[in-house]
Formats: sequence, structure tokens, C-alpha cells
Amino acid sequence: MRHYTAASVSRTSVRALAAVLVLAPVAPRALDGKVGPEACRACHPSAYDAWRATPHARALESLPERSRKDARCLSCHAPDLADGLSGVSCEACHGGGRVYEAPYVMRDPELARAVGLVVPGERGCLACHTDTTPSLERFDYARKRRLVAHGREPAPTKPTRTAPPARPAGSTRPTRPTGER
Repeated sequence: MRHYTAASVSRTSVRALAAVLVLAPVAPRALDGKVGPEACRACHPSAYDAWRATPHARALESLPERSRKDARCLSCHAPDLADGLSGVSCEACHGGGRVYEAPYVMRDPELARAVGLVVPGERGCLACHTDTTPSLERFDYARKRRLVAHGREPAPTKPTRTAPPARPAGSTRPTRPTGER
């Protein structure tokens, strides 16, 4: 009897996950698993550009100088500053990408989530955007979500094959390009 495996989980994905779980304890933990927004930009340029246009990218600079060393402020305005990342970068919301950044992992959403990709939601935002946050207005998730929304990159296009040269009417032999013998 064959072993049943759900169609959405390929054997390659299972092997990759097993390798990650076996190697994870010995893998270096540079930047606490963070790769930085420039690494994300390589595959997600439009999401990166959308992030750069948001206040999150400039969150540290938005603080008054006296607050830029206050841990209470930095926990939200620059949560990964100790790792050398200023502002609220991709991984502040999506989790450290060291394990899930590989293209073969990112192509498999289930595997990416299994190894650490966080799909952020309202709860994640409310960790910083609280009623006690100094702000001019109350945080409205539905309205604010649109300001930081970024979707999937367009699927890469496959190169198109050119059609073979047409055969002359009544010919059974394919034509050769000019100069070919």
C-alpha cells in the first residue's frame, strides 16, 4: 500500500524541511535569522519599493532625537536595530528570513510558513499600534492596512519559443534558414 501524502506537499518540500530541521541547530544565527530588506528586494522589488514609501521605512527617523535611544520607543520604531536594521523592515512583520529566503522555499507557501514566514495580520500591527501609542488618531487596521499593502510580484514570464519556419506549399521537407547547409 502506498503512503498517502497531501498533494500540496511534495517530496522535495518534505526533504527540504527535514534538512532545515536537522541543520538549523548548527547553522549560524547571524542577525538573529534576519537577512535585511535588501535581500528581500532581490525577489520582491515592488514590495520593497512600496515599503520604502511607507512611514515604516522611516520609523526611526520619525522619532525626536531624545527618543532614539529609548528602548520603549525603539521596540516599535526600530525593533531590529541591534541587528543593524533601522526602521520597521520586512522581517519585523514577516519574521526573520534566513531560512525561508531561498527561492525554492518561497515558491512553496506552505513550506515557507512552516520554516518561519509570518503572514502578518491585525494582531501583529496591534503590538505597536495601541491605544497608548502617541498618535493624532486611533489606529484603524482596515484603513491603515491599505497604506502598507504589497502583493505578490508578477509571475516571471517564460521565454517564448519561436515557431519553426513555414514550409513552402506542397513541400514535405522543412526549410532551412538562409546560409545553412
